[in-house]
Amino acid sequence: MSDTRCPVAVQDLLTLNPETLSTAESLEAVNAINRSQARLEAVRLNVIFSLCEAIGDTEAAIDHLAAEQKISTAMAGNDVALAYSLQTRLPRTRAALAAGLLSVRRAAQIDRASWVLSAAMARELDDIIHPLACDKTPRQLGELLRRTKLKIDPEGAAARHAKAREKRRVSVQNDEDGMATLHWRDTADAVGAVSDRVDTIARDLKRAKDPRSMSRLRADVFRDLLLGKFSSKTVAHVYVAGNASTILGLDDLPGSLRGYGPITASQLREIAFSLQATWTGVLVDDEGHAQKMAKAKYRPGKHLKEFARLRDTTCHAPGCARVAHKGGHDRTRPHGRGGRTGKDNGRSTCRRHHRARQSGFWKVEIGADGDPIWTSAITKKTYKKEKTPLVPLVPTTPITEAPPC
Repeated sequence: MSDTRCPVAVQDLLTLNPETLSTAESLEAVNAINRSQARLEAVRLNVIFSLCEAIGDTEAAIDHLAAEQKISTAMAGNDVALAYSLQTRLPRTRAALAAGLLSVRRAAQIDRASWVLSAAMARELDDIIHPLACDKTPRQLGELLRRTKLKIDPEGAAARHAKAREKRRVSVQNDEDGMATLHWRDTADAVGAVSDRVDTIARDLKRAKDPRSMSRLRADVFRDLLLGKFSSKTVAHVYVAGNASTILGLDDLPGSLRGYGPITASQLREIAFSLQATWTGVLVDDEGHAQKMAKAKYRPGKHLKEFARLRDTTCHAPGCARVAHKGGHDRTRPHGRGGRTGKDNGRSTCRRHHRARQSGFWKVEIGADGDPIWTSAITKKTYKKEKTPLVPLVPTTPITEAPPC
């Protein structure tokens, strides 16, 4: 197979026989196909832009595209809007798509994030996120976009949060088979606190040998708490991180909310100064990465686990978005092979990737910078998850009180 970062003729891919490929070549072929699709999408969007310019009427162009492709006018309108944004507001995203380095879905994700920005701010965002955006998962890209928007438009971000907060609501969607879905929209910290409480109670019940699945337990706990049929003293926790100067009101640097990502300085201070908030300092390096050492002992203590969750934010496996506080704690180097319990050897790992490490398909080692490196036994390629910068930790305790027993 050719180097997947080099152009591959589409005709060669169309005539490819998957049965003749090795496992490693199959993975390379998938990459080559994805890059070719991205390049074709760039050409398609360029043609759509030229068509709109030639017709001279956006609505007429959308109607013709919808009729020709047998799609809705809404879908055709989305294509036209993306084509215009790439041409006029996001030139670096357009170039990355044309080079096959960025999928059209992630290009659309960047476009959606830029809608609330002026054209000048959108171009500034475009300059800042590239080429980083090309190597990120959708979740990582979402956090990068939120973080960048907070940086270039802090006042607008605060205003949008205040406006969005006024639109919190509860709605019901009727589904099939006698079921319905309750939708609750609120601030990320409030939703996170409720989710944490429900999840903690459900896990306690599961440890007590409750036969229900975790999904059913969470649903039943949520329902029974709302209806007053169940009471628990379990406390919910919300964790935010921010610079001490921001918390004290000396500047307006963004903070971060565990399980969500970047938040505005005003939202950070509101949570940090809630009635039952407690503050804990975490030593970080010049790039904002957590560095505080944990005590060396065999069984990871509560303090070490909490530090690892704050530092890692998600499972340390490449591409995994499972939040750290809903996973486990794992040694990168097993105890039987001399692995000591400490911040350098302890990582947040979800159950799936704990199994993956033991499957034989992956080898996980500690790199020179202290971060885990995953090596595929199939392709021999190495993968490393990008670290998320942290600032001093500010955990807060419950937003909601436990109901009386």
